[in-house]
Amino acid sequence: MFRDKYKNSKYFRENIEFNIESFDELKDLELSVPKERILDITSPLSMYSRELISMCFSIGNPLNEVFKWFKISLRYYQLSYGAFESIYDLIDYLSLGVLFEDRKEEFIEDVEKIFSKYQSFVDAGEQYEDGYIDTLALYLLEGKVENFRSHLEYLNMIGDDAESVIESQKFWYYAHSEASWYDTHKTEDAYYGYWSFDTAALCKMRGIYDERFKDLDFFPYDLLVQEEN
Repeated sequence: MFRDKYKNSKYFRENIEFNIESFDELKDLELSVPKERILDITSPLSMYSRELISMCFSIGNPLNEVFKWFKISLRYYQLSYGAFESIYDLIDYLSLGVLFEDRKEEFIEDVEKIFSKYQSFVDAGEQYEDGYIDTLALYLLEGKVENFRSHLEYLNMIGDDAESVIESQKFWYYAHSEASWYDTHKTEDAYYGYWSFDTAALCKMRGIYDERFKDLDFFPYDLLVQEEN
């Protein structure tokens, strides 16, 4: 089932093909690159595969394919993640981990390494700290559901009921005005889907499920309910 609200299937097919080709070309070079230049490979490999996560979900591909690209992208993100990076990407990766929790044995080691890096960067003053990052990581690593305070106010609005989710989702897009992907739907080739993986992950952790979420802009309902194999 096609899921995106801004572009058509032709757009996504063409961009998925481009990303896969670009990913494969870089993958072929990975073993031949000197160690001191490995970030020149792992960082774009993470980027191309990260975009494939959203594009495959947007076009309506099976969730198994979405998970495949998530696992691949998480591995390269773990290798390339450094200081002073965007918390939006980190929150998205950990949120997707929560949504794919039933298969976390396949990627939990990468989560552990990423969270360890994050903590060391925060301690060194080299990474913006956000309470939701800790909450997502502790849920994946220890099974704990904790309260938090995030600089993303729409997350702080969410309680234990569907109404608070529906209200907070109205602010999700505009809260990301500083994100690199903001307004990319107005471009010809830079858009790969707007999905509030973080909101859906919080719903899963707090056990909030409601069919009205299907109608919310940007809410990845199929990832929350996992009805598709």
